Amino acid sequence: MTRRVLVLEDDDSLRFVISKALSRAGFDVRATASPDVAVERMIRKEADALVADVLLGRENFLERLEELARLRPDAPVVVMSAQTTAATALGAARHGAYEYLPKPFNLEDLVAILDRALKTSGATTTPRSEKTDGLIGRSPAMQDAFQALARLARVRTPVLITGPEGSGRAAAGRWLHRQAGGAGTLVEAGPDRARREGLALLSAASGGSVLLRRAEHWTRETADWVLEVLENPGEGAPRLIVTAAPDVRTHLPGILVERLSAGFVSLPPVRERGDDRARLFAWFLERGGEGGWSLSPAGAAFVNAQSWEGEVLQIERTAARIRAQGVRGEVGPDAIARAMTGPEPPGAREALEDAAVRYLADALAAGEAEPARAMLECAERAVLRAALEAAGGVRQDAARRLGMNRNTLARRLTALGLDKDAAT
Repeated sequence: MTRRVLVLEDDDSLRFVISKALSRAGFDVRATASPDVAVERMIRKEADALVADVLLGRENFLERLEELARLRPDAPVVVMSAQTTAATALGAARHGAYEYLPKPFNLEDLVAILDRALKTSGATTTPRSEKTDGLIGRSPAMQDAFQALARLARVRTPVLITGPEGSGRAAAGRWLHRQAGGAGTLVEAGPDRARREGLALLSAASGGSVLLRRAEHWTRETADWVLEVLENPGEGAPRLIVTAAPDVRTHLPGILVERLSAGFVSLPPVRERGDDRARLFAWFLERGGEGGWSLSPAGAAFVNAQSWEGEVLQIERTAARIRAQGVRGEVGPDAIARAMTGPEPPGAREALEDAAVRYLADALAAGEAEPARAMLECAERAVLRAALEAAGGVRQDAARRLGMNRNTLARRLTALGLDKDAAT
């Protein structure tokens, strides 16, 4: 059977590459740069599926998806975009897109998605207002999270959202609840409230959602009633959205984690998000809406070089301090450093030295061979990993940050077994 696909992309070279790849995969491909032409062709049933970019000149094609879903509910739409926020992924899902692909993507992935999509039919959803809540990122790990959120926006399965505390887990949970269009109440509970109120939280949610935070701190009693609800939800039960640390399996029974993770989203720590750190900082800096704030190139580089142990929350509070106390204009490294809460804890260097002394003392007492070399290799491995994380895995950038030659860095990465952590 002929599988007809229409490609909507205003970048001539990308439109050509996508069309050729799909043709080689056996699709009958047509292409256009015009949103109006694309909609008209789809309505006339000249294609069975649409692959569409989001931003086409001044037009946001997401605004046309509801129209297509209404007029061609049988035709799946695959949306592709270079946008950096989760709003694009979730907006695509809410407006009826079959799948969202962040640019750049593998053409093989697009082919696989279309193969799967043409075996099903498009589903329509009601458009909702969009709110970012700091879920911003172009890094591969964040794009994976956005895609997972977009898929889970269509269903009401339990969801487990993991990530370091402060990484945006609760914001992602609230966002998922909003995709229900305000149906029902959102009830949030930390470990203490979950222990005190137990099953009463379900009644308070009124058929909406219950967001249970920090599951790694639950008592056994809380874990028991949550598992009971998951195994016997009852008619009209609220959706359970749970946030937890990545090591939640070490704190909860395995069967409970399996039940909770029917839907699963993993948020990476900020230190692994590369340049997303500066994007986040700029977004929080401008979020007040009063204008007059911007992040200088040097400021962006400074932000990207920080590990941000307090995760997204620390970035948000640092930007808020600048807005509250700083002078409007371009924000540079000095202003950011002053606004940060303890970028380096007091006495950190002394604590590191004390730790080294304890390590060597224990190793010498145990009669270990060459303990100093082992300690130095461990320290060097930590330095290289930190530089790679700060550079988003790009070796050349990591070498520049460390003040060493790229080839020297490559040799040390190989010697220390860190090749897999570095990109070219």
